[in-house]
Amino acid sequence: MKFFSVFFLLLLIAVFSRLDRHFFKQNDSFCPKYIFPNWSRLPQYETKPNEVDEILSQPFTYLTKGKQCFVFLSQDQKWVLKFPRLPRSKMHYSWNRSTPNPFFENALENGKWIYEELGNETGIIYAHLKPSQHLGSIHLIDRFQQHYFLSLDDLPFFIQKYGENFFSFFEKLKDPKPLIANTVQLFANLYEKGFIDRDPILDKNFGVVDGLPFIIDIGQLEKCEKLPPRTEYLYEMTQSLGGKLQRESPHLYQFYKKLLQ
Repeated sequence: MKFFSVFFLLLLIAVFSRLDRHFFKQNDSFCPKYIFPNWSRLPQYETKPNEVDEILSQPFTYLTKGKQCFVFLSQDQKWVLKFPRLPRSKMHYSWNRSTPNPFFENALENGKWIYEELGNETGIIYAHLKPSQHLGSIHLIDRFQQHYFLSLDDLPFFIQKYGENFFSFFEKLKDPKPLIANTVQLFANLYEKGFIDRDPILDKNFGVVDGLPFIIDIGQLEKCEKLPPRTEYLYEMTQSLGGKLQRESPHLYQFYKKLLQ
């Protein structure tokens, strides 16, 4: 009898463990503990302040995740909050050894110069990269409609504009020439500032707000000491746009090619 009781208990534990794992994956592996860092073992970066109280006073609902961040959308659908992810293996490494976590450290360092140098190109209006005492709590809602009230003062995060997918917006335009010109100009600005985008796929990583394109995925931006010649650089950065225009609109493709010069 005792044997069967123990067996039944172990069976229940196994079943609930699998269920817990199933719901965890269905929740896109989001859990608050995977966005809370151990600041004592990480560098802290001072960033210029910005007035964001009104933005942060509303609930944010889970939107998606990328390789580096969990993303939540504001109730007014104008902003996203991006929280750098702490994968469990990397988190375990950092929490249990004296050496910093290079994955997370790089995300913080890159976030600082992206915010300060590429705000217009990325739509990043604020980066919180060290503990503070003035932000209060944030109301987050996950995929299962669970509600969390977390201290923003203890979390690293970015506030970014929320826009429409680049090509979805492009397809609606009667005259896409201004958007094409602004897209080439965006990359020209990156070039002048010495940056390159390692994944410049417009349909996946770019959005549009108020008719202006911006870089949604900031994880592939890199500052380079040496860049290729300007025209070659612009061609490489806008290949996804150039390919679409070449296939679908020879007239617009010629307009695009002139812009590259």
